[in-house]
Amino acid sequence: YWASHWAGTKGAFTKIPRHGLPPMYCKQQIDDYHSMDFNERLNTSSYVNVVFEPEEEQVALMGMKINLADQTVYPNSFKLHNDVVNMIARLWKCPKPSDFAETEAYAGAGTVGSTEACLLAGLTLKFRWRKWYMDRFGCNEDEVRGVYPNLIISTQFQACWEKFFKYFDVKPILITPSSKDFKITAAQVKEAIDDKTIGVVCIMGNHYGGQYDPVWDIDKVVEEVNKAKNYSVGIHVDAASGGFIAPFQAELPPWDFRLKNVLSISASGHKFGNSCCGTGWVVWRQREGLSEHVAISVSYLGGNADSYTLNFSRPAQGIYVQFYKFIRYGLDGYRRLCENQMAVAAVLRAGLAQMQCNGKPRFVILDDTHCSSGDDKSKPCLPVVTAMLNPDLNLPYNDIDLQHAISQEHWYVSGYKMCMHHPLTHTEMPLFSDQPTGQTMFRIVVKSNLTLQNASHLSRAIESAVQFLDSHSAGYRNGSHTRQFKRGQSAEEPKAHRSLSVC
Repeated sequence: YWASHWAGTKGAFTKIPRHGLPPMYCKQQIDDYHSMDFNERLNTSSYVNVVFEPEEEQVALMGMKINLADQTVYPNSFKLHNDVVNMIARLWKCPKPSDFAETEAYAGAGTVGSTEACLLAGLTLKFRWRKWYMDRFGCNEDEVRGVYPNLIISTQFQACWEKFFKYFDVKPILITPSSKDFKITAAQVKEAIDDKTIGVVCIMGNHYGGQYDPVWDIDKVVEEVNKAKNYSVGIHVDAASGGFIAPFQAELPPWDFRLKNVLSISASGHKFGNSCCGTGWVVWRQREGLSEHVAISVSYLGGNADSYTLNFSRPAQGIYVQFYKFIRYGLDGYRRLCENQMAVAAVLRAGLAQMQCNGKPRFVILDDTHCSSGDDKSKPCLPVVTAMLNPDLNLPYNDIDLQHAISQEHWYVSGYKMCMHHPLTHTEMPLFSDQPTGQTMFRIVVKSNLTLQNASHLSRAIESAVQFLDSHSAGYRNGSHTRQFKRGQSAEEPKAHRSLSVC
């Protein structure tokens, strides 16, 4: 390959070549692209699992050949899909459906990531609300389609909900939490509910700080409002990141289907479920009045089958790998993973807390272990470390500059501004009720591959980065130094809001 003209031709494949190449040449071209990326194991920005055993890679290759939509040709692969749905439904304490003897499956589906899962759950809430609204106000279908429904959610939402509001014509009712805990409150939710509310989204593990919305408190006020006003508001738990962490944190109050008004839960299998990228799950409390709203009967593939997904044809590798991981780890294995990841996060957090500048703390810890409430007790959260450079230091650089300086040691750590853009109007608005939009922060996701040895190196990289920034002072931000850290990016600071790498 290295002596061929292909190796010395720039931009040879901006269009399909006239003649094909040998397999080794094709692979080398892709290797060249991949080699210029960041090392995926050192990417602490993303929640997506990147480590696989050889056996599960073989399983994934097997699943690439299976179209899971074709249930009549691949019935046992679809049974495996249903077995995984059943495992997850039981993990989340879903009541056994009344038709289980007939279907042998809980109401749920494997999806292309948690984005599709959230879209399906949101559509279910919308269709359920339409039926209630027609009965309540005596409308017909045409009339109710002219009513603009809303969905209550925190400003900490992931990108999929922006798609939901834009694609499916639902108004976002955004609740802006405090930076002290990143959580919406039951009182805020109670005030926001009206007769056009299709539901409330509670986030179990927001991607900025890893905190859990208090589903247990919100369930109580939803029940109170429903009884007082004869509403039918339900809760969707967006557990994209927390769905495979929260079940293994015994100190958590009930957050799942044990709560009456939780109608659906979604999660990314490819995050802390440790499946491969593109794996998501949604489970509904029941079919009647919920998942039946998004079910489509398909008969042209040689039999009759129900499809619950927005996407139709899809490979089976994510389902195969998820099944592999469930039986490979078992409940004890997932619990140990959670404990290990929380322990590594604690070491990184302690390292940040010990760093000083001019006799003051270098960083302010923002995640749920900072104990700002004064109860001296950390709260259950994701294995995530979130912090910001101490504003009291008035440093001439920010957390996004720190992100780029750390990258010199090959680590990718996400820096964000504390602002977002409204999903419909695109106007800039604060992410928190008590922080200016220009304030920055950064976040480290502790995945299963981030060991204590890795964490020690990352801590040293952060310390080296702040020393570098201190020595360059304001000249770093305004001079040519900025550009040398932006691998594949322009010289502008990236927007803080909705980086798809965290969804």
